[in-house]
Amino acid sequence: MENHTLPMELMREILLRLPVRSVSRCKCVCKSWNFIISNPQFGNSHYDLDATPSHRLILRSNYSSHGVLSIDTNAPLDTCSAAKHLILPLHSSPCNPYDNEDYDGFPRRPEILGSCRGFILLYYKMNRDLIIWNPLTRDRKLFLNSEFMLTFRFLYGFGYDTSTDDYLLILIRLSLETAEIQVFSFKTNRWNRDKIEINVPYYSNLDRKFSMGLFFNDALYWVVFSMYQRVFVIIAFDLVKRSLSEIPLFDNLTMKNTSDDLTMKIPEVLSLRVIGGCLCVCCLVQYWAMPEIWVMKESSWTKWFVIPYDFSPICITKDGGILGLNIRERLEKYNNKGELFEHFTIVAAEGEEYYCSLRDQQSAMYRESQLSLP
Repeated sequence: MENHTLPMELMREILLRLPVRSVSRCKCVCKSWNFIISNPQFGNSHYDLDATPSHRLILRSNYSSHGVLSIDTNAPLDTCSAAKHLILPLHSSPCNPYDNEDYDGFPRRPEILGSCRGFILLYYKMNRDLIIWNPLTRDRKLFLNSEFMLTFRFLYGFGYDTSTDDYLLILIRLSLETAEIQVFSFKTNRWNRDKIEINVPYYSNLDRKFSMGLFFNDALYWVVFSMYQRVFVIIAFDLVKRSLSEIPLFDNLTMKNTSDDLTMKIPEVLSLRVIGGCLCVCCLVQYWAMPEIWVMKESSWTKWFVIPYDFSPICITKDGGILGLNIRERLEKYNNKGELFEHFTIVAAEGEEYYCSLRDQQSAMYRESQLSLP
């Protein structure tokens, strides 16, 4: 009897070209396929070769400590297939059982510190526990009792160092004289004790939404106020070189602020995003004007799009629409003419209600992947 089994190398090449969710289901077909897909090198190769990556938006529940909603950003918003209900991984048990509850009696909810290569970084403030979680594979890794209150007086960001194959948590404490940077390695499970100090004064007490770094092209980005120049700038921390650099904003946002009240210009910068593979700033140049999206291409800023006043953009979808959130707690998609194309209202489902916001550690964008932690 002839053996019709394909060679292992050929099966691997076929599996590498399947969409990420199809690959996940193929693990259940047979032991040999599960062996191929479970290999960490397969996850890296599939992530690099995936021609149709799946991007999703994760929203945290208002009340449950472990309920989240994952929404396919490319699916039609008026279909039920766009949203999936997921359960967050558990943290370590607190010594005091009441520590599991907020003052209002509801379960404590984890903060989302960022996303990177398919992983979500969760932080349980009471226990100071960190959890890296892959929503697709359900893999998770717990790191107990961080020595810092991570979201208190810090800029922070979650990213990946390609040179060491390591996921990093970056903390930056800004002062009037220096920027003190500390790095946590998830591969070695320890903090870098050699503090990186930069003799450039910045000020970061702008808005809670600016505390979380944006990971893009091997670096983390934040909007801060330059004490020397008296203008808002973007700072970037290179995870490979471990260096901090400054990126000026466009002229409309760099008029000098001579006032000591640094909050007076906060409304001008609404969000920092990666849209269409480019670094973007959504801003309100003039208080009576409509918000604008400015894109950085080839080291220069270009005004790209004018958006509705109550709209915060998230990403560009496959059909060319701009997906974002509005203040009425619903997802909206606009076409390239600024016209509302479709919307999805976040409503109670299965006893849950969900935040519809991209600030205050409530939600994050992530790309589905088969990657496993180093």
